[in-house]
Amino acid sequence: MQPRKLFRTISSRLTVWGAAIVLAVCALLSVALYAGLSASLHGQIDSFLQGEVREFMVTVDAHRGNDADLQRAIRLELGSRSQHDLAFRLFDEQGLLLVTSESDDLIAALWTPPDGWNHNAPYSAFQTVRPAGTGAHRTCSLRVTADDGRTCTAQASYALDRMDASLVMFRRVCAIGLGLAAVLSLLSGRVLARRSLRPVQALTETADRIGARSLSDRIPLTGTGDELDRLASTLNNMLERIEHHITQVRQFTADASHELRSPLAALRGNAEVALSRPRTTDELRQVLEESIEHYDRLSQIAEDLLLLARVDAGHEVARRELVRLDDAVASVVDLYTPLAQDRSIDLVLEDHEETSLQGDGARLRQLVGNLLDNAIKFSNASGRIGVSVTNGDGVARVTIADTGEGIAAEHLPHVFDRFYRADRARSTKNGGAGLGLPICRAIAEAHGGNIDVKSAPGDGTIVTVTMPVDTATVCSTTRTTPSGTRQ
Repeated sequence: MQPRKLFRTISSRLTVWGAAIVLAVCALLSVALYAGLSASLHGQIDSFLQGEVREFMVTVDAHRGNDADLQRAIRLELGSRSQHDLAFRLFDEQGLLLVTSESDDLIAALWTPPDGWNHNAPYSAFQTVRPAGTGAHRTCSLRVTADDGRTCTAQASYALDRMDASLVMFRRVCAIGLGLAAVLSLLSGRVLARRSLRPVQALTETADRIGARSLSDRIPLTGTGDELDRLASTLNNMLERIEHHITQVRQFTADASHELRSPLAALRGNAEVALSRPRTTDELRQVLEESIEHYDRLSQIAEDLLLLARVDAGHEVARRELVRLDDAVASVVDLYTPLAQDRSIDLVLEDHEETSLQGDGARLRQLVGNLLDNAIKFSNASGRIGVSVTNGDGVARVTIADTGEGIAAEHLPHVFDRFYRADRARSTKNGGAGLGLPICRAIAEAHGGNIDVKSAPGDGTIVTVTMPVDTATVCSTTRTTPSGTRQ
């Protein structure tokens, strides 16, 4: 298997890296234990030999000047040992062998005094020698002065066969342990990696299932609160936002199609009526005038939809220039005053404080005009509409209060939904498409402001638009999904 294919999945990489780390730790631990065991065994043997050399000197002093008796005595003593692993020897001042407990002593021929060997500085010297044909031996040599006045070197040696066998056994156990650790770490790492990545698998399967027709599916949470749970929660929130936006787009498309269908059907009907039989000039003129009204409505709907589409796309819908808000509002009030008078409605500009802000004068007049048009359409005859412009705490407020029929509480949360109309029949009769208030909110938010509606049935409606007047305020488009109006 190629390494690239082996490490293709996260599970495989986690398993291999986990097993490698476990093996590295086990190997380091084995090496440390082996080094410690070897040092401990060597230390014990050195202490043992040092004690044996001193006991050997007691025997040497007991056979003062008689090396032959000394040799027979130590051979007799060591001959009683079950293990032939300990030996003694005595060298003279020049390093020549005087006494040995071995009949065939190979170590004596190999031993040489260590560097710094001094007659006047007795100390123990430890060496490891390896005679041909035998295993390693550890020697302890001590520079001493015997009772008969001779300066000698007393030496004890110990065969390291059993210690080496113990160390070999330990190495084998470590090797077997490392092999088992490798197998167990791979198996356990594979199981743990799969269990840990199970939420990722569920996430992948859910993502594969999610489509335009199954946006309601969500990634299951394990309830552990770990990183994968937080990732799943974040993706679920993203799916909810996507589902919400797609639902709005679907609703927006359906509502736009419905709104466009009515004037198109009316235009087709007018054309069919005109063509059904010969018509007089006046009759044809009437058909054309009615068609122009429908064309105007189609044009207005198209312009409103284009504006909202630009808002959704994040494009700027308001220029940045210094605008006298009070003058803009006053001009719009003057424009709508004749329309209000035709319906016996008293349109009054009340508070009129001088207010300047950075914004788009045309868009601000469009905002106020939409609100006044709504207020006039939904106000009863002999009603009153009060308009005020105030400025305080760095905020400009435009308030439009009417004494109309008001809005029921269940409709208030939806007045900014596109194409939403509380009274669809009356709104259609008045020529509204349900886009006025969404456009008002888009313009207000493009100026860094907000719009608020308070209303109750029979008590009229109060609409308040707030915008910052700071000259440093940048008119930028705010991405929103406004939809609806009382039109």
